[in-house]
Order: sequence, then C-alpha cells, then structure tokens
Amino acid sequence: MNARPAVGDRFTLVKDPVTTVQLVMYAGASGDFNRIHYDLPYAQEAGLGGVIAHGMLTMGFAAQAVTDWAGPGAVVRDLSARFLIPVRPGDRVTVEGRVDEVREEEGRLVVAVGFEAATAAGRVAAGSGIVVRPTR
Repeated sequence: MNARPAVGDRFTLVKDPVTTVQLVMYAGASGDFNRIHYDLPYAQEAGLGGVIAHGMLTMGFAAQAVTDWAGPGAVVRDLSARFLIPVRPGDRVTVEGRVDEVREEEGRLVVAVGFEAATAAGRVAAGSGIVVRPTR
C-alpha cells in the first residue's frame, strides 16, 4: 500500500500447492497434531475424503495477502474469516482482497479490507480485516 488506497482497490496472492509436508510442519509449529491433517487412512475413516489442511494455515495465507499488500509501516489490527470448504494437499490457494473503506482516524489511515480465498474446488474462506498506518 504505497499510495493512499481507494475503495475498490484489489490485491491478490497465489500460493504454491499445499503439501502434506507443509501440513506436518504447520502441525509442529501450531501444536495441532490432529491426525486429519496428515494421516490419510485416518482422515478417510473420519469421513473427510482425505487429509485436510488446518483452517488456520488457510487463515495464514489470507494474513500474508493482507500484510504483503499493506506493506512496511502498516499494522493489521484485525483479521477474521469463515471457513467454507476444506483445503487439501495439492490445492493452490488464491487469496483475492479488496478495499472496502478508507478513513482517517486520530492521525492514522484506517483501511477496511475484505477477502476471499479459493481453490479449484471453490471458495474456501471469506473474511475481513482492518489495516492501520500513519497518514503521510
């Protein structure tokens, strides 16, 4: 966000395909060792049709899209999402964001953003956030 953002501005992040190794690494980092995230037979027995990614990994992709767009000096003050369908190994997640509101508040620029994350299977998450930076 180098220039002053405007309502309707868009940003996009495309991630490499999710791997099972990535899911195991995320499990170690987060402490979430639920077997549905790395054990195929277990995930199939659970009725999930296979291994699924951690929802918070998908949220991390959305956070990366927002922070990459916001740039240095900006602070992501809030970020929330609803998860719609699971992300699976091999899925390429694309996060598309938009600026919904821009206002000045107490000497800061406050930007409300919305985003959707999708794979080839469809929308996997939708959410919103607030980005704050000093006015220039």
